[in-house]
Amino acid sequence: MTVTVPLDKQTPAPSRARYVERAELTLGLPDRKPLAALGLAPDPLQQLAAAFASVLTESGERADVVLDLVPVRERHLARRRRRLLARSRRRGPSAYGERLTGGLGTGGVWGTVAAAWNGGASHRGGERLPRMTDLRDGLGKLDPAAGAVFAVQILLRAEAAHPQAALARMHQLLAVFATTSGENYLKPRRPRTPWSIARFDRRFASGEFAPRRRQWLTVPELAGFLKPPTAKCHASGVVRSGGLVPPAPADLPIYTGQPDLVPLGAVTYADGRERIGAARVQDLLFGLQLGKSGHGKTEAALVQCIAMAHSGAGTWFLDPHGEAWARAKPYLAHPHIAPRLWEIDLAKSAPDQLVASWNPLSMERPTSAVKDIVRSVTEGIAAAQDWGDHAPRARTILARTTQALALLNQQAVQGGAPDAQATLFQIRSWLTDENWREQLLPRLPGRVRAYWTNTFPRLASDAVPTVTYAIDRLDTSPALQAFFGSPRSAYDVRTAMDSGHVVFVCPSGSEADALVSCLLIHDLHRAGLSRQDTPRPGRRTFWAWGDELTALDSSSKGFLAAIAEQLRKYEVRFIGMTQMALRLSAITRQALLQNQSLLSTCAADYDEAAFVARRWNGHVTPETVTELPKYHYVMSINLNGRPTKPFRVRGLPVEGLFAHYDNPDGIADLDRAIDTNLLRRPVAGILTSLEDLDATLLAHHAQRTPGSGTDGDPTTFVD
Repeated sequence: MTVTVPLDKQTPAPSRARYVERAELTLGLPDRKPLAALGLAPDPLQQLAAAFASVLTESGERADVVLDLVPVRERHLARRRRRLLARSRRRGPSAYGERLTGGLGTGGVWGTVAAAWNGGASHRGGERLPRMTDLRDGLGKLDPAAGAVFAVQILLRAEAAHPQAALARMHQLLAVFATTSGENYLKPRRPRTPWSIARFDRRFASGEFAPRRRQWLTVPELAGFLKPPTAKCHASGVVRSGGLVPPAPADLPIYTGQPDLVPLGAVTYADGRERIGAARVQDLLFGLQLGKSGHGKTEAALVQCIAMAHSGAGTWFLDPHGEAWARAKPYLAHPHIAPRLWEIDLAKSAPDQLVASWNPLSMERPTSAVKDIVRSVTEGIAAAQDWGDHAPRARTILARTTQALALLNQQAVQGGAPDAQATLFQIRSWLTDENWREQLLPRLPGRVRAYWTNTFPRLASDAVPTVTYAIDRLDTSPALQAFFGSPRSAYDVRTAMDSGHVVFVCPSGSEADALVSCLLIHDLHRAGLSRQDTPRPGRRTFWAWGDELTALDSSSKGFLAAIAEQLRKYEVRFIGMTQMALRLSAITRQALLQNQSLLSTCAADYDEAAFVARRWNGHVTPETVTELPKYHYVMSINLNGRPTKPFRVRGLPVEGLFAHYDNPDGIADLDRAIDTNLLRRPVAGILTSLEDLDATLLAHHAQRTPGSGTDGDPTTFVD
């Protein structure tokens, strides 16, 4: 015979017994005597909330307070007052509850009434007039000036798995109402018999109003328990509203995928239902999203970008960390988006990695673009280096170098050799390799050549390193060498604007990011202004988002402000995200706030919250902003041409809103489409060509007959 002996410790089954404590609170003295009128400090609900917070609901404990109110009819109240006055007349004058004289004479109230019937003469000359203190003592809190009066039923119930635990919870509840003791007090009555317990439970469960005795309370006695918790109520169990914020506009559009709407997030509408609110494309021009890191600013921008991409609009997203692009990729892997998707990932530097390239000096564009190239490159590098007005020689040298290389590139393109164009790295070669420069100078027009033969040699040699320093920084990163080192450009933001491309740009995270971001932002500004050559009806709306706006602003030196001030008429929209608006430069902050049609903030530090709250004219307090939950925003937009009041928005994740677009299986096809769209080449191949590019340029131009450029050639113009 085999016997199985269990070795594990047996855990006793939890007891199913429940212990319940019940109590009904009644007035301990006549109901004309008032309870204490509780003020706001301390909050009367503080102790009640603390009592509820101590209830161990996970252990099956429960505590309930039932406060039933029934308004007392005026005729019942008048009858009660008459009876109290009659009792006061019989008692006579009193002080501190003690009768001073006999109470059955015609003095007091009835004597006053009799005197009125007798024309003012009292029946007995010795009777005293009633005192107001006698009237107040007789009516107590039921004076006509007391306002509304309610009949009250107060039931307390505590339940636990142990009798002492149930009793402890009941004592906590009784202590809450002990604070109301004044001239009167609330006395607990515990049902003892089965009949009284059944009657209590019936009233508790059904809401039957049948108090043990008449007990009338006035508004001052009840207000402390009927009002919402104040700011003085610090108990953990109190759910806060988060402050007062105006409701969402009644005519706020609802997003269901319409191409002319930009999703904002979940908004509670007037009927109490939560829907996806949206702004109209025609109303949304520039926006600023503020608040703490990790609270959903980038996610909200990503939702908007994906929505616009699927609607057919062109988008440009500057993503300094690359996280947004990684999240967006599966939701953009669709046949109608793949042919127009560009990915510029500057963090990729493996030799066999396929990358796109951008040559800001490329002249595969109209001849008149020379001056635009000179201005774009010069201002971009100067701003990134923070030259300002302190390096006029360096700025001039850079402009003249850019002009010379752009003219040489123009000749190469016209000669059918676009692969013989100079890049940004040839700026250093031009300035430091005198022999190389001297061999190329004859290919330039006379006025351009004169600067390098007559003026440049007289300049101090210390101005050249100031210019080449920026190029040296680019040369430290293989990814940036590959991006800027190809003679031919696949990245062209003007083409993206006109063709509705979807562009994600992810900088490398290197120390040269400031220079790269500045060049990209300035190129965006330049491309927007260049749409002057396109009639207004032919300009497609182009959306741009810039994350980590503070870093972009510090490197772009005013270009963000120029975008907000100038590009509206060219159908370029820009939305920036930053943690701290106060760290933006004054010119950028003023331009974005002046022209914003979307202002949003999640939780923020008090100073930042106060800055934003002032823009909403007192509709929202800084405290409300500082206490916003994660992924919740306060936002105002332009709607039908008018700014709205701020309203609450709950952020929605990409997967929550666009789950039907999620296509991770299509990422491989999407990568192949991007390779085709951008003519991406291996990093190793680009770097190899870059090593020989100086010789390639020299060989190409040495085979050509010098051009007949004249002093009046418009391509010699330097802006």
